[in-house]
Amino acid sequence: MNLDKATQERLISIVRRAGQEIVMPNFRQLSAADVDTKSSLTDLVTIADKASEAFITQEIQQAFPDWDIVGEEAVADDPSTTDKIATADTCVIIDPIDGTWNYAHGSPEFGLILAVVVKGVTRFGLLYDPVNDDWIYANLGEGAFFQRTAMSEKGKHQTPAQAPLALQIHTDVELSLDKLFGIMSVNSYTGQKKQDFALKASRFVRINNLPSCPAYRQIAQGHFHFNLTYKMLPWDHAAGVLVHTEAGGICRTLDGQDYKPTMLDGEMLAAQSEQQWQALAEWFRQ
Repeated sequence: MNLDKATQERLISIVRRAGQEIVMPNFRQLSAADVDTKSSLTDLVTIADKASEAFITQEIQQAFPDWDIVGEEAVADDPSTTDKIATADTCVIIDPIDGTWNYAHGSPEFGLILAVVVKGVTRFGLLYDPVNDDWIYANLGEGAFFQRTAMSEKGKHQTPAQAPLALQIHTDVELSLDKLFGIMSVNSYTGQKKQDFALKASRFVRINNLPSCPAYRQIAQGHFHFNLTYKMLPWDHAAGVLVHTEAGGICRTLDGQDYKPTMLDGEMLAAQSEQQWQALAEWFRQ
C-alpha cells in the first residue's frame, strides 16, 4: 500500500524544514572545523549533515513512531543499521545531504533524499533541492512528479501555487552512443578500471559528475540520457530508482539485476529505454 497524501505531505514538510532551517543556513558558512573525512578524502561529513539527519530522524519518530529509520550517518556509526531495510514493516531511508563534497566546497549541486520502503519494496521517493526549494517525488505505480516553486515562494515553507508537473521520459528516437549525454564519475574508480572507464567516457558527447540527488533529478527530467554510479548505497538509489522508473526509465545493476533497496554491492546503470540500457551495458562491460 502506498502512502496517503497527508503522510507524503508530512514527510515533504520535514525534509523541506531540514533543508531550509539547517542545510541552507550552513551553506558556504562552514569552517574547516565543521568538516570531517570518513572513508576517504572525498567522503566528507559536516555539522550540517549530522544536524539534518538528527532533525529528520526526530521528526519522523514523533510523527510515525512505528517506523524504522536508516540514515547515512547512523550507518557510518553502525553498519548493521542497514539490516532494517529488509526486516522492517516500514523503513525510511535518509540521505541528510547528498553530495556533501560539493556542499562543503560551496557548489550548489547537492540535495536531500528520502525513501519509504514497505516490506522491502520502495513505495515513495523524494529528491529535494534546498537551493531552489523544489522537489521531485514518486509513488510506486502512480508516476513521478516535479513540484516547482515560484521565486516569491522559495524558502518560506508555503505550499506552492503551481500544480506538480508529471514527468515522462520520451525516447522516440534511439541515439547512437556517440550522441548521448551521461553522468558518471571516472575518478571514483581506481587502477586499470579508472583508465578503462576514462576511455569509455570519451565515447559520449558530454559527461558530468553529479551526486545521486541531482543526477536522478536530471535524468528523470530528460536532461541526460544515462547515469552510471560505481557503488550501491540505499540512501543514494532507493528514491532515485523509483523516480526514474516511474518517469518511464530503466534502472538495473550493470550485471542486469533488478534493483532492490537492500542491495549494497554493484554498479547502477540508469537509461531512458531498454534498447539504450542494453547498448550502454554492453559498452561498459567490455
